[in-house]
Amino acid sequence: MWRDKLTELVKEMQHPAWGISHFKRIYNLTKILEQSQEGECDDEALFAAAYLHDIGAFEPYRQKGKDHSEVAIQNLDNILNKIEFPSEKIPLVKDMIKSHMFNSKPSDQIETILFHDADTLDFMGTIGICRILSIVGIDDWTPDLKSAISVIKKFSEQLPQCLYTEEAKKMGLARKREMDVFLHNLVSQTRDLKDI
Repeated sequence: MWRDKLTELVKEMQHPAWGISHFKRIYNLTKILEQSQEGECDDEALFAAAYLHDIGAFEPYRQKGKDHSEVAIQNLDNILNKIEFPSEKIPLVKDMIKSHMFNSKPSDQIETILFHDADTLDFMGTIGICRILSIVGIDDWTPDLKSAISVIKKFSEQLPQCLYTEEAKKMGLARKREMDVFLHNLVSQTRDLKDI
């Protein structure tokens, strides 16, 4: 079955902030968001997008200077055709991947909107904090701890406005509160971040 082949293909894509564990969370979170909507998402397209949306950040796909979403889309036809994924669903998978990042505007496809919201939510709350702190010193977003704290603060302030569905907005408020509590406690324990 193509799902098993896809899972096998990406199982080695390990990273502290994205990769296989992130792929699983995004799939599951999109399914949770789907429950608040009328109608159902295309589960096959959703699964494929969840497990392939960040492959452009991994070898052998990564291309220096190119957006990881664009690289993923460029490789989709080849990957999905090899594993015998239904070819008529590839355009929807591409649409979902194209605008999965928080700073992108999704199309009107419900799968694309929910997928975008799920990926944005995964940068928020306790999991979002863990993801950002896990890449300190290994990613250009966070060369040091102070820059990571700045990203967490920025995400707490900006990402709630990047959510589209009502259910995601509710979840986003809860996750924002988690981030705000973390930041408040950090400020009080580090003399206004002077001791970081």
